[in-house]
Amino acid sequence: MVDVMLKEKRAGHLKALVITVAIVGTACASSSRNKPAAESISVVPAVGPVPERIELPQGWGDDIRKKFWFTSQGSRIIPYLWFTWLEQPNSEALFRDAGHMEMLRYLPVESSPENPAGLPIGFVAAHDSETNEPWVGMTCAACHTNQLDFNGKKLLIEGAPTLANFVLFYSRLVDALNETNQDDAKFKRFARKVLAEDYSDRAAAKLRKKLASVALEATDRREVNDLPATFPQDFTSYARLDAFGNIQNAGTAFALHDLENKNVPSGPVSYPFLWGTHQSDVVQWNASAPNTPIVGPLARNVGEVVGVFGNLSMDKASWWKRLLGIKVSYSSNVDIDGLGRLESWVKTLRSPEWPTEFFPPIDDAKASIGEALFDGECAQCHQVIPRHKEGEKYTACKTPIDELGTDPVAAQNASLRTAKTLILEGTKEDILFGDKLSAESAAIKIPVNGALGIILKHPKKSLEAGLRPLRTHSSAPRGSSTLQTAEANEEQLDSDVAAHEKSVEDYVTDYFKARGSLEKSEANEGAARGVSQSNLCDNPQKKLVYKGRPLNAIWATAPYLHNGSVPNLWELLKKGEDRVDSFWVGSREFDPVNVGYVTSKGLNEFNVKDSAGKIMPGNSNRGHEFGTDWSDEQKRAVIEYMKKL
Repeated sequence: MVDVMLKEKRAGHLKALVITVAIVGTACASSSRNKPAAESISVVPAVGPVPERIELPQGWGDDIRKKFWFTSQGSRIIPYLWFTWLEQPNSEALFRDAGHMEMLRYLPVESSPENPAGLPIGFVAAHDSETNEPWVGMTCAACHTNQLDFNGKKLLIEGAPTLANFVLFYSRLVDALNETNQDDAKFKRFARKVLAEDYSDRAAAKLRKKLASVALEATDRREVNDLPATFPQDFTSYARLDAFGNIQNAGTAFALHDLENKNVPSGPVSYPFLWGTHQSDVVQWNASAPNTPIVGPLARNVGEVVGVFGNLSMDKASWWKRLLGIKVSYSSNVDIDGLGRLESWVKTLRSPEWPTEFFPPIDDAKASIGEALFDGECAQCHQVIPRHKEGEKYTACKTPIDELGTDPVAAQNASLRTAKTLILEGTKEDILFGDKLSAESAAIKIPVNGALGIILKHPKKSLEAGLRPLRTHSSAPRGSSTLQTAEANEEQLDSDVAAHEKSVEDYVTDYFKARGSLEKSEANEGAARGVSQSNLCDNPQKKLVYKGRPLNAIWATAPYLHNGSVPNLWELLKKGEDRVDSFWVGSREFDPVNVGYVTSKGLNEFNVKDSAGKIMPGNSNRGHEFGTDWSDEQKRAVIEYMKKL
């Protein structure tokens, strides 16, 4: 019996190896580390004033901070020189002007060798995989770095959710590209800057042809992700985005080359904070992605890049691969090595402490009262993790949405939306194993399949990237708020990869099994019915859940609930029907009393209800009514305690 099992296991490994070789073909990734694209770009001054910011201790020194801001993950929007000299729509002012980018709520910084055009944090240079031309793209920091303003001070929070309006940014970028292509005077100014001493009528004509092509592709992307006219124009707005919707469409519409094979991104959510991400057993608001070793973080991050200009493509495989049963060839611009580095730094990121040198002091006596209340009502789903244990793994609480009562649209869209599988029909969900995809399947399975295809295409580089955070450790001296971080040694990493017993195929299998386990657990709809809140987390979950995570530095992450529908902690502790239905978003001014941003001013008004007074799906601020029966004094005590988390 044992011999039979061993033979079956060996046969399975051999089959996986053959499939992987077929996926890789002649395009196996080199083990060499790529030279940063920014090094090939001349430094030009930033445009407009860049504010001075105070950096709070979060475990990173300046070296890691700058690396996190400007390490490419392979995202590719337009050529870097184009972005450097592109003008705003209906203006001769440059698109990268600090005032313009600040209006979009990205964070301008000065020019440097790492940031040659003085672009905002998280806007980075990446090589085009075919021409080696530098393109501008986004990295994690663009969406997970923020600034709080209080009493004239500007505090930089690493890993905090951005206030940025991605939809407005991209829409204005598309308008700028189209106007530059269509307006002769605008194009000539642009061409003379981009081509510089190489300018000629012939070179300008060639540039304009390429500009028209890029503008058309960008316009297609905007139209695929547009909301119908029945939605308010500013539905997505500042501080939130339907990331799942964008990722799904990047797979179903763009990777499969059918722009009609799409879904409406109608479930925008707040950008999650990053500290604790690497330590959690699952990620995403709906707890849908397991953080299994090696492939868990890689699949999560590859999927994220796919959603922000990773250019995933799934095409018909070459004839010799089809002879081996491989139907699909995978390609993208994803920088796997960059993702491994970024994940290793996220692992060492720590939550910021309430900065008493800038904010009002915490009332310890009141906070002590709040701690007891929090332990009795909140800690069952939002476990309390001391700062010296923030680097340790934890299991997140997954609570059924009908227990929470919060807006279900984000979870519904992520889990229940379907799309045509086209060229993927008949292939296995995780490429190596799993059920075969039918003609129509859950939309999210398509970009997940694509992410796994990219990982398997580069097995050595994927193993290197996955091992990098595992080989990165951090420690904090007693009484210190700054971590000492040791990154993975390159030679040791190469040795570890060579000696590693498990293959990437093994880790893909582990990941797929973990996803299947999550889906099976969620599908058990009736299992948790009648379960009290006190033992909810110890029972199988119903279908559609949201993740509860530790609330370390929750004060730096407004607005609240997964969809950003509640402006501050004070409003969150009110009954749903008593919470404000309308408030301004986009202000960086911090409110230390209610804990959130000032809502009497901003850049856009967030509305829970439509013009007829009905709650808009996706914008509901109801539910999560834990602690709402406390007295006002008790609520203030709990808020005071949460400032200490």
